[in-house]
Amino acid sequence: MTTAEPLLVPACQSAGLIAADLDDAALIDALGKGRIVILKGAFPEDKMIALREAAMRWALEEPEFPDGRSPDETPTRNYHRIDDGTHPSAFPHIFHQYGLNALDDLPVYFRDPAGAVTAVMTDLQNRVAQTNWDVSLEGLRSKILHYPRGGGFLTKHVHELEPQRVGLILSLSRVGIDASDGTTFETPAGTVDTSEHHDIGDVVLFRYDLPHAVEAVDPGVPVEWEADTGKWSFVLELRENFRRSRATNPAE
Repeated sequence: MTTAEPLLVPACQSAGLIAADLDDAALIDALGKGRIVILKGAFPEDKMIALREAAMRWALEEPEFPDGRSPDETPTRNYHRIDDGTHPSAFPHIFHQYGLNALDDLPVYFRDPAGAVTAVMTDLQNRVAQTNWDVSLEGLRSKILHYPRGGGFLTKHVHELEPQRVGLILSLSRVGIDASDGTTFETPAGTVDTSEHHDIGDVVLFRYDLPHAVEAVDPGVPVEWEADTGKWSFVLELRENFRRSRATNPAE
């Protein structure tokens, strides 16, 4: 199996926006060629830990959405749900998902950090994808995904390239401390494993039609649903595109 390395680009925030050592045109060119780009240090570690702590606090206060039902039935409702693999899915997975469909309806301790990250990520999304999406019922929504130690995973899957064009994955977990596994991508140059590179506060950028998966997170230990360990990801999702996505190995 041919392997390839991600393109690591130092980044920081300036005036509330992400600024990288490569300009947007260079990032767009790399993504168009199928490179996996990781913007290193795009968000501060303490803010990422605070965000996941706010998510966990909210999950203790908010009743869990029923497993086996589609959250799309209530598209304006914020929800969280533990998907433990019990119910069949088009995308086999084990994770705790937080669907932030209405940021303004969240309690302030969760709304403020989630809203701030969403704003910065939306700006980055539109810059590198050359789009003009907003956060709305017809546009983007925010999600936090917690893949617990003990086997959290997401099967290999693909999205249609248009109209989102570029995927963003912000890491809320520390490499080697919270989890030891990450996202893998199938690219024109070979398989890219981001496990050693995608640290807390880093943003992975990828062309949206590249197959990708989250490998089982530390499967040799008991599942840790209530712990803050594991792989934590913050993503932006275009509702229209997500419904047309598919697993590449649905038989597994």
